[in-house]
Amino acid sequence: MIRKIAIYSLFIVGIWACNDPDKDVANKYDNQQVGEEHDQVGSNDKDIDPNTIQGLHANIFKPTCANSGCHDGNFEPDYRTVESSYNTMVGQPIIKNDEMNPLTARVTPGNAKTSMLVRRMKVDLNGNSGIMPLVTEPGSDWGDKKDEYIKNIETWINNGALNQEGDAPTSSNYPVQLNGVAAKVGGNAASRSSFYNPINVSGSSVELWFSFSDDNLTPDQLSKLSLDLSIKANDFDSSFVQSLTYVATPWTTMGYLREDVDYHHKAVVDLSSWNSGDVIWVRTRVSDGVNDSEIPNDNSLFRAKQYATLRLN
Repeated sequence: MIRKIAIYSLFIVGIWACNDPDKDVANKYDNQQVGEEHDQVGSNDKDIDPNTIQGLHANIFKPTCANSGCHDGNFEPDYRTVESSYNTMVGQPIIKNDEMNPLTARVTPGNAKTSMLVRRMKVDLNGNSGIMPLVTEPGSDWGDKKDEYIKNIETWINNGALNQEGDAPTSSNYPVQLNGVAAKVGGNAASRSSFYNPINVSGSSVELWFSFSDDNLTPDQLSKLSLDLSIKANDFDSSFVQSLTYVATPWTTMGYLREDVDYHHKAVVDLSSWNSGDVIWVRTRVSDGVNDSEIPNDNSLFRAKQYATLRLN
C-alpha cells in the first residue's frame, strides 16, 4: 500500500511537472536573502532539548555512534533511530562488563554513575576496550563538544532516562541474560572450531547446557524455560520446542565472555531428524516473571546467534 501511494504521488508530481510547459512559474525561493531567519533548514531539529533522548540522538548517537560497522545495527546498542537507541540502552544487560567494578545495565534510569554508557565514554574498560567512540566521522564535533555531550547524557539519565514521549521506563526489572551455551556428547564436552563458531556434535543425541542469570532471581527460580531449533537463523516455527531441566549441581565451564560460568539448565536433544552437515540454530525462551525473553532473538548480534548453534558432523 505504501509503495502504491508513493508511486501515485510521483505520478501526480509528474503530471504537474509536465503541465503547461510554456507557462513561467515563479520559484518562491528565488532572491531569498541569506540570514538568521532563512538559513535554519530544519530549524525544529536544532531546537530539540539536548538533554532528551531526541536531542542525544540528533547531536551524538546518530552522527557519532551510528557509523558504518559500529552501532549501525551490527552491534548493540543500535543508534540508527531514536527508538532503537532507547530500546537497546535503557535497562538492557551489558555484554562486556567492567571486571573491576561490574555494573547492571547500559543505562540505569536515575543514576548516570552506574550506567555503562557513561563509563564507556570515560574509561578504557578492562584496559583493552578503548574509550567510546573509538572512531569519529570526518567533520564530527565530538572532539570539541565531548564534555558538553557527556554532560547531556548524564543529565538525561539522572532525570530518569525518559523516552521520546517523556515517559519514565515502565520497569527497572532487567531481563534474564544468557551467559553461555555448551554441549556434551557421550558425557564429553563438545568443541568449536573457534570460540564463536558453532558447536561440533555427532551421534544420535546431544546434551545442550545453558547458563542464565537474572538481577533478582536465582537460576532455579526462572520459569517458562524452553529451547527451539531451526535450520534458519530467524525462522523458528516451534516444530522442535522442548523444555529445559534445572540441574542443582551445575556444570562449570567457559561462557560467552570467555569466563567460567555455571550451567544449571539442560536438555537432551534428539538429532535423528537432522542430517550430517546441517547447522542447527538454537533459541531459548525464559521468564523472570516480569520479562519474557527470547535469546538470541532476531535483533541479536550475528556472532551471538552463531555462538548458539550446532554443526552436525
